Amino acid sequence: MTALGCSHIGQRSLLKGHVQRLRSDRLCFRPGSSPAFARWQAAKRRILTCAKARGKQKIANQTPAVITAPLKVQVKEQLTPVEKLSMAPFWSTFCGTSNGAWQGVQAAFSPVTGDAEPVALGADGKPALDVRTSTLEMRIVEGDEDKVLRRTMQAASAHALQAQAASAAKVEEAKAEAEDDTAWDEETIASDEEGLVIFDGGTYSRGPAALVELGGAAGAGDDEDLEADKERLERQLTLEPSTAGSAASNDTDEGVLPSEPDVGRDLDALNRRTWLIEQCLAWGGEQRLRLRLTLAVAPGVEEFEVDVLRIAMHRESWQCLAEDESPKCVADTSQILPELSKAPRPAAAKMAGPWKVFDVTAVPVPDETAVGDDPKTLLMYFSSETQQDWRPGKREPDEAGGAFWLPGNVLLELQMVPPMSRGEAGDAQEGMELQEQGRGLCISFSWLINDKTLIGLQREYDTEGALLEVRSRTAILGNWAGGRM
Repeated sequence: MTALGCSHIGQRSLLKGHVQRLRSDRLCFRPGSSPAFARWQAAKRRILTCAKARGKQKIANQTPAVITAPLKVQVKEQLTPVEKLSMAPFWSTFCGTSNGAWQGVQAAFSPVTGDAEPVALGADGKPALDVRTSTLEMRIVEGDEDKVLRRTMQAASAHALQAQAASAAKVEEAKAEAEDDTAWDEETIASDEEGLVIFDGGTYSRGPAALVELGGAAGAGDDEDLEADKERLERQLTLEPSTAGSAASNDTDEGVLPSEPDVGRDLDALNRRTWLIEQCLAWGGEQRLRLRLTLAVAPGVEEFEVDVLRIAMHRESWQCLAEDESPKCVADTSQILPELSKAPRPAAAKMAGPWKVFDVTAVPVPDETAVGDDPKTLLMYFSSETQQDWRPGKREPDEAGGAFWLPGNVLLELQMVPPMSRGEAGDAQEGMELQEQGRGLCISFSWLINDKTLIGLQREYDTEGALLEVRSRTAILGNWAGGRM
């Protein structure tokens, strides 16, 4: 037993000495004393470098992108069949909803970067990213003509706008000639305007009924036709209110920067067209958001080509009746909306998920009762409800289009879409992609009211550039419990 015990003691002593030698060797391991340490340091530097690179990439991925690929939308279920509405929206109801004095703020955004662009000069002479606006709208009926007269005033600040309104009121009281009153810019929206589509609640979409000319080769036409085309494009530019007069009438250094005359500047004979498309989303009768999108469209080999020239947005709040043109009503400094250029942008992650979408679609169809050689169209309205799944697109725009994540929780998407079959309601072939050459254009303008509610407008053109349909939609995030929306 003693020998066995001595044997264990001896083994423990040998093991203890071996551990001490290992510890001694490890403690003697100093920087530069071994090639292994140099290799370890080099590996550590590589690991730290890769970790920093991954960290930077992670931060970049967490930073919301301003311009991305369009959302990926997948229709999961048709909750209700496509149904024709028994009544179309009434023009008189639309006028009653939109008429009045609207006070708002306007901003413009670069189609290249999506960042806000200067639209005015402040009192200090520095460029400003927001301009204050006051808009008066009233319905005018003269014989067979039924229209909305829109008068717009702009200034670089709310106080300058009120001073300008007071000056305009004095001019009105003096009953000066209309051409001498440069404070207000005017435009009209006719009830029979081609390409105009209205919806209940004050939502509407304006734009051309055809983006490109059908027929005719590039370079065709004579000088007289070209001059007429230029005049038409100049008239189209007047849809964007001129700001030169209001800037000149201001006694201070503040003023609104004149709009760039993009329309008609770059013409490809008679086939290149520059258009202004206006989308208006109304919410609750007292809040609305207007988009003015300037596009250049030209015929291509397989499909027409689209360039975005200008993006302008107007956020407006209803103030009073249009008959009251007092400065306090049209430019109430106590009801100032926050700057649009600094408003939060929507995050793509918040748009992801299941959405219940209720669409009201206006489809132009030939008017068979029209008399005369000029073909006319009328609008037929349909409703549908679907369950959709939305996913963010790639961080970079692709050949199909792009999405602008704009301040004010606004999403603007321009996407080239393939032709789809348009069957009768309940047709099994409806929504199937057709084997046709070319793609159409879909302009989607969405406003995220809150975290779970979105309203939007989609204006879609077919492969030949003709207006196909306009959709007004309300979408709710999550699984809808209950009956129809």
